[in-house]
Amino acid sequence: MTNEEQKTMVYIVGTGPGDPGLLTLKADSLIRSADIVLYDCRAVEPLLHLASAGAKVVAVERNLYEDGKGDREHTPMVEAIREHYGEGKKVVRLKAGDPSLFGGEVDECDVLGRIGIPYSIVPGVSSGAAAACAYALPISRKFESDAVVNIIANEITDDFALFRDAAGLLRHGATMVLYMATDNLPGLLGIFREEGIPDETPVVAVSKAGRIDEAFLETTLGDMGADGFSLELKDPVVYTVGRYVRVRNLPEPEQSRSALFLKCPQ
Repeated sequence: MTNEEQKTMVYIVGTGPGDPGLLTLKADSLIRSADIVLYDCRAVEPLLHLASAGAKVVAVERNLYEDGKGDREHTPMVEAIREHYGEGKKVVRLKAGDPSLFGGEVDECDVLGRIGIPYSIVPGVSSGAAAACAYALPISRKFESDAVVNIIANEITDDFALFRDAAGLLRHGATMVLYMATDNLPGLLGIFREEGIPDETPVVAVSKAGRIDEAFLETTLGDMGADGFSLELKDPVVYTVGRYVRVRNLPEPEQSRSALFLKCPQ
């Protein structure tokens, strides 16, 4: 693809969980060669220094939708993309983690397709994947866990029906990865107990996966539901739950992240 052809494409770039070392080579190259870098999430800020001195870096107002409705064609991000693309600029829109995972409320792809702006998506490392690899969690293994279920759990509107169904997969040995679940943990733990998930089922909770202040806790569903339990981890936390989940390795701290991988007291 020539430079001129690249300028006619909008790039939606996944930046991973925040560690610049987890950025893909393609993402790094696109950020460095962009004319315009757009972002609406502070988690991507550690990567903004990659933009060239001649690039314009723009913090765009974040616009969320209730019930998935709203005028998506005129959000601040879409308007910013439309403006700079119309000027013939090479536009890179940064998204934390992986753009395909839980990005629906800020997903511009459908709109860009409707208004005729071509785009390309560059994958990024999700916080769940970063957590699993950092601690060598066996989230899927042949003859053990043949399924990994990713669930976003910050807004529960179905009286936990989804989690009741998902509990059946846990009984079969599947691994469940929960995002944004901290506020609903008491309800989730109660549902799992009602559905017969054993209290000794392992849980690994990782706070700020892939960031400089990452921390983790290895526990069980029963311990998390016990009176007086305190998580002692700062959000965002990703929870990996499953019969076969266990910490098999501690990350070797890099010089800039020394003494940060501390196991929280149980």
